Amino acid sequence: MGCWVISMADSNETDTDEDDSKSVNIEIEGKNKTRYVSVEFPSEQYQRLDEVKEQHGLTWRGLLMHTHRQLDTPEIESSDQYEQLNETRQWHGFTWKGMLLYAGRDLEGQA
Repeated sequence: MGCWVISMADSNETDTDEDDSKSVNIEIEGKNKTRYVSVEFPSEQYQRLDEVKEQHGLTWRGLLMHTHRQLDTPEIESSDQYEQLNETRQWHGFTWKGMLLYAGRDLEGQA
C-alpha cells in the first residue's frame, strides 16, 4: 500500500502538457444548475486513484460522495448535492483534490 498525500456521475479526463499530469472535470448536479469541479493530479497519483475508483465501481463524483459520507459534518439543510459536498469540503478544510484523495486512501484500506 502506497502513501496518499492529501494537499462528481460523469467526468472528462484530459492529459495536460509536458508536466505529465492529468486533469479530471467532475459534473455535480445542483438544485438550480449543474456545477463543474476540475482537479489536476500528477499522473502516478491519478492512476492510483483511478484504480481504486474502478475497484469499487465508483465515479469521480462517487469518490466525493464517499468522503462526504465518511466525515462528520454538521447537518446540511440543502438537498443540493453540490452545496452538501462544498460544505463538507470547507468544514474539514479540504480542497476538491483532498476530498478525492481522502476517499482513495479510505477505500484502498478496504480493498
